[in-house]
Amino acid sequence: MSDKVIRLGGSHLGNSESIVHLTKYLNHFVGRRFIVVSAVPELLEILSANMATVLEKEPDHDALLTQLLSVHRNITQKEASDSYHQLAEQASGLLKGIALIGDYSRALKDQVLSFSEKLTVEIVKTIWPDSQVLLPEQIALQTTSDYGNASFVSVDSVYLKSLPNGNFIIPGTYGIAENKKIARTGKTSADYTAAFLTRELGVERLELWGLDFDFQRADPWIIESPEVIKRLTYSEASELAYFDHYSLHPRTVEPLERTHIPIEVLSAASSEGKVETVINTETFIEDQIVKSVACTDDISLLKLDGPGVGLKPGILARVTTQLNKAGINIKSVITSQTSINFILSEKNGDKALSLVNGMGFSSVTDISVVKDLSLIGIVGHGMQHAYGVSAKIFTAVANNQINVVISGSGASDLVSYLIVSKSDKEKSVREIYSAFFG
Repeated sequence: MSDKVIRLGGSHLGNSESIVHLTKYLNHFVGRRFIVVSAVPELLEILSANMATVLEKEPDHDALLTQLLSVHRNITQKEASDSYHQLAEQASGLLKGIALIGDYSRALKDQVLSFSEKLTVEIVKTIWPDSQVLLPEQIALQTTSDYGNASFVSVDSVYLKSLPNGNFIIPGTYGIAENKKIARTGKTSADYTAAFLTRELGVERLELWGLDFDFQRADPWIIESPEVIKRLTYSEASELAYFDHYSLHPRTVEPLERTHIPIEVLSAASSEGKVETVINTETFIEDQIVKSVACTDDISLLKLDGPGVGLKPGILARVTTQLNKAGINIKSVITSQTSINFILSEKNGDKALSLVNGMGFSSVTDISVVKDLSLIGIVGHGMQHAYGVSAKIFTAVANNQINVVISGSGASDLVSYLIVSKSDKEKSVREIYSAFFG
């Protein structure tokens, strides 16, 4: 008897063909089948929208309940179960309590958003009546206490291995912190949850039932029908996960890398379990070196300029400490002797500028945020050892009169970065893609 861990994205629940195929695929196997489910996107959007306005106005209980119940009905074509009703009522009651108090913590926000997964597994239970729901509370799925971005610590694997054969539905993206509060491990992080369970149970592979956005050579909105990438290393997959047109959680590889457990992305278009992409430790260098030209608009650039920036010690450390205290993630840092450039998310640029402006650096003459930018990532192992890759990248953009705001390479053997104006993003992707893939 062999166990299976498979991640099912909540978006698939509205796709009856995908669910029929998955049902047939699972029926091929005897053993415990742990299906880790991410939230139905509509449920997460409803609860997130209410959290965003809860301090301004008390949520309309009846309207919220109607919205949550309609998601169940639209997907299953059935009325919601008593369990689903009770969870919807609890979510509404919690939001009402927050509105009355007039404040909430990160822990309380995690608790509200966790209902998107709890409600989702009840939808799955309606689709598969013979399945059993396993909540993180039941399986002692422990996390750290950094709410919104927690890490998994342990799970009761002895209990999981004692279960009989069958389908077990586990809500992804949250666990239980030391104080017994709910802690989410990130938005749509069921991939990471499934990876952790795969390792703890000693399962031979993690299977992802389709991706909302496949691992392709480039963004299909820019390049028509780009090829699906067949083989990736953990590092390549993790790098690509930060870009807009991929839907793998960046931390998915984290639990699996040391034990060399592979990840297989399965096609949801058939019940045969066709493998579209394999992610493992084996470094497979393709002839053209580059595997994907990725891009994202979710960046802003915090710039600290001054002739003494490279001479004055501690500037970088002070800024990173300040941003960390404010919960602002730094995507990357590119420096020179006269400038320090922090690559941040688009929404955090102005907040970071406000924080750093008040820090009083005598050697910094100008602090600014640059917006309307795009980050282009050219990803593939072997860049440092292959002659002409960088030249090909820069020739492609230079020949097409694309201005590169900042570039960075050499920090890793698998990626080179270009920051360009947002208006130049599509042209940049097309020309670099053409240079390597024709």
